[in-house]
Amino acid sequence: MDTNDKKTDGSSEDAANIEVYLRQREAMESAFDEKFTKTLTVVFTDLKGSTAIAEKHGDLVSRQLIQHHNEIVFPAVSELRGTLVKSIGDGTLSHFESALDAVRAAVRIQTGMDALNRSGKFSMPVLMRIGMHTGKCIVEQNDIFGDVVNTASRFESSANPGDIFLSEDTYNALSDKAEIYCRFERKVTLKGKTEPYNAYKAFWNPEEIEIDRQGGMKAPVEPVDPSATRRHWIKYAVAFSIVIMLVGALAMRDRIRNLGGEEKRSINQTISTPSELPPLRR
Repeated sequence: MDTNDKKTDGSSEDAANIEVYLRQREAMESAFDEKFTKTLTVVFTDLKGSTAIAEKHGDLVSRQLIQHHNEIVFPAVSELRGTLVKSIGDGTLSHFESALDAVRAAVRIQTGMDALNRSGKFSMPVLMRIGMHTGKCIVEQNDIFGDVVNTASRFESSANPGDIFLSEDTYNALSDKAEIYCRFERKVTLKGKTEPYNAYKAFWNPEEIEIDRQGGMKAPVEPVDPSATRRHWIKYAVAFSIVIMLVGALAMRDRIRNLGGEEKRSINQTISTPSELPPLRR
């Protein structure tokens, strides 16, 4: 009896300890989320063309370009209530509590880069790619972590030079979708992600906005399968080769027929029949 009582008491005590631990863990996770996690719009920028400028004009001109880049990007982030986390070579990482502020900053950056190119200070165009994604991430004093950061970086890599790419989460988080012209651009396959993402494009050039509005909304474009593309090209190449062979065979047949006709005509023209011979003079 004493042994059974001890087992019962021990089991009850262990169960109570687990419940206490679980409650403490839930409280700690809740406190951690409240203190260190936030839903933010993470923005990556990347300057294209700086390497070519450095190779052609040297490090001094390249450093001047970075200076102009900083004078455009840094104020756009800070004045639109963003936080610049770090500079990464000729790119930046920043975050915003408002998705609309993030897009506003991106538009201002692209407009500034366009003005820099129009100024003629550099012999070749310098273009900026900008990508962003919205979600919950871990925020420390001088850095941010989480899948949202990686996804934002992938959106930047998927953008064309001069473009602003938004994830669907960022687009849905815009408090005013009419302020800046945005639309669905295409599906993109992001490195490390199993499913494609919907990519939206924010327009900053008034002329491009007008042209796009006149053309209307684009239909979704599915990701291209490279292997399927190769198969199609092989089929086209084989079909084209067959056509060329048939055309060549027909041309050769006609040539042979023409040669035979020419031989017959030449014989008929050079040999006169007895009735065609002139009469002999006596």
